[in-house]
Amino acid sequence: MDYRNTRISFLKEDCINEFGQEAGAKIYNQSCELLTSMLAKADYRNNESIKEHISTNMFPTIAYYLTLQKCGYSKEDAYSLTLKKTQKAAHIQKNKNRAFAKMPFAYTMFKFLVKGIMKKMYPLEGWETEWVRFDNKEIHLNFKRCIYMDLTDHHGCPELCTVFCQNDPVSFSGYEPKIHFERSGTLADGAICCDFHFIRGSR
Repeated sequence: MDYRNTRISFLKEDCINEFGQEAGAKIYNQSCELLTSMLAKADYRNNESIKEHISTNMFPTIAYYLTLQKCGYSKEDAYSLTLKKTQKAAHIQKNKNRAFAKMPFAYTMFKFLVKGIMKKMYPLEGWETEWVRFDNKEIHLNFKRCIYMDLTDHHGCPELCTVFCQNDPVSFSGYEPKIHFERSGTLADGAICCDFHFIRGSR
């Protein structure tokens, strides 16, 4: 499998631009090979949303990170290079979220949609979600268990989970100024939960 239908669909071009034609092609091709192997053994937990997370986000990112190390990069450098790609993807999502923020009554619409989206896209098979506050001023939910932690740990790179966590503030900033996103900690950083706060902003 290649990366064209993943969240880092730009990886091939970026690898060649960043590492040069020969080295970039090697890193990209080996990432594709590892991704294909990982997907062949993947447990999607009989859930289509889990499958989407794994095939478009989690495993492509993990495969690139592990390939960089196989190609001689240190864990620290591989982390930085992988973060650079996921942050680029997060900025793409941020721009998409800006369209939603331009809608009248964006917070009200977000509130109307969010529980259905969470139930579908973050199912019990991968996450344990606690709803703490749900009113016209703030939506606060906690993730007490997360498949991203489970699978990064399973593939021997638990430190990589924080890469995924760092994408949230970037992508959700696209909702500004209608909706402010805040979070005080994540499971990956040792907190007891990932606390997501979506706070109503200005119209």
